[in-house]
Amino acid sequence: MYIPFARKYRPKTFSEVFGQDTPVRVLRNAVRLEKLSHAYLFAGPRGTGKTTVARILTKAINCLQPKEGEPCGVCENCLAIDRGYFPDLIEIDAASNRGIDDIRSIRDAVSYAPLKGKYKVYILDEAHMLTKEAFNALLKTLEEPPPRTIFILCTTEYEKIMPTILSRCQRLVFSKIKEDHIVENLKRICQNEGLSCEEKALYLLAKLSDGGMRDAVSLLDQTSTYGEGKVTVQLVQEFLGIVSQERVREFLLMLLNSQVDDALKFITEISQKGYNLSRFLDLLEEEIRATLLYRSLKEPESVIRVEDFHRSLDKVPLNALLYLEKVVNMVRLDARSRDLLRAFELAIIKTQIIKEIVPLTELYKMGLSQKVSSAQEQREENREDPIKLLENKIETLTLEALKRSKYEVSENRIIFYIKEGDISPEDRNRIKAIDPRIEFVIEESKEEGGLPPFAEKVKDIFGAKIISHEKRGKGKGSSGKSS
Repeated sequence: MYIPFARKYRPKTFSEVFGQDTPVRVLRNAVRLEKLSHAYLFAGPRGTGKTTVARILTKAINCLQPKEGEPCGVCENCLAIDRGYFPDLIEIDAASNRGIDDIRSIRDAVSYAPLKGKYKVYILDEAHMLTKEAFNALLKTLEEPPPRTIFILCTTEYEKIMPTILSRCQRLVFSKIKEDHIVENLKRICQNEGLSCEEKALYLLAKLSDGGMRDAVSLLDQTSTYGEGKVTVQLVQEFLGIVSQERVREFLLMLLNSQVDDALKFITEISQKGYNLSRFLDLLEEEIRATLLYRSLKEPESVIRVEDFHRSLDKVPLNALLYLEKVVNMVRLDARSRDLLRAFELAIIKTQIIKEIVPLTELYKMGLSQKVSSAQEQREENREDPIKLLENKIETLTLEALKRSKYEVSENRIIFYIKEGDISPEDRNRIKAIDPRIEFVIEESKEEGGLPPFAEKVKDIFGAKIISHEKRGKGKGSSGKSS
């Protein structure tokens, strides 16, 4: 009888589990040091090994000859668990047994001691599907179960588990498995099965599995059957109805260059040929994500596999990539109310402006240049009328005194001619702080007994020699009359 790869190559010991180092280490040490919790919660995405690790834990604690926390895999109990007829392992699908009556039956049966092993283990798969009443019925049993009884709750939706349940469990989070780990396992399976495979095809399967080992192994199984023992990139694309990575990147460049006509023709063509548009959208989003990470991170190699294609987009404005990501992301939202092809066409039309998007650095420089230009224009304007420069910045009386004064404006200097006492030294310093170009020249006052203002005017007009009143009568033969 044929056994699918997902079951045939399911890990049977902690050491065979890929990509879950933290949960495996915690559980192996708990078995080795005999520090087992009465209840565990395994949370993580689908296909990451939650139920598999729960079974391995059951084997480890019931193994007749364990070694450093690992089950031997050959004793009677280990073989019974692998074959699915061990009486002290009870697996319950919480999605279909989610009511309070189902939990009551568990609560009644849990009081019986283990029949064959050291521990009785209850594995509740998809535990988040239990009703609120069922959770409440399980609370007391979960907090204080009978001796030698362990509960393991597995869930893909951690946030739906009630806080009262969470507080009674030891929580272990299972993360998505890295592509390199998935490819390593797929290579091992291909070698064992004698399959001819391309490494790029395995990486494509790993990417399509979205971090789930089970999905990747199942896809490998189906592709190898379709290709009659061969696993190539072309066979994977044909079998799954997906567009090649090269064509996805070609389409991405069309969008970045605002080639709307070519992009519309492209998307119509692949739709008519029967390709899966939803998977095409996934691949397009992944390429945009990888490009954004490459442009944003100091060490992108730690997150993605950097290729020449990513390096070729160095000159594309980052804000253009961000705009494209937003437009493509809206396709799924639009597809709720219209056909996916129509949503794609609308998104393509929105990319017409991408080629006109200016890099943020240039926008900043343009804004700075305009600001400097505006400041220069303002300064030129103030050079012609320096009084405007000081309006609303100094006191009214001081401003009026400046308006009555003479001033000269040159390239780098503004000189005000004022009289002693018109503007105080403190006000002069404040004015200079507003514009360092401003200088003050204090005009000397006329000596006491000098010519009065009207006499100065007469002198300027007629060139007459005018003598002040006090100097009269001081000459020879003075009689009070002018000589």
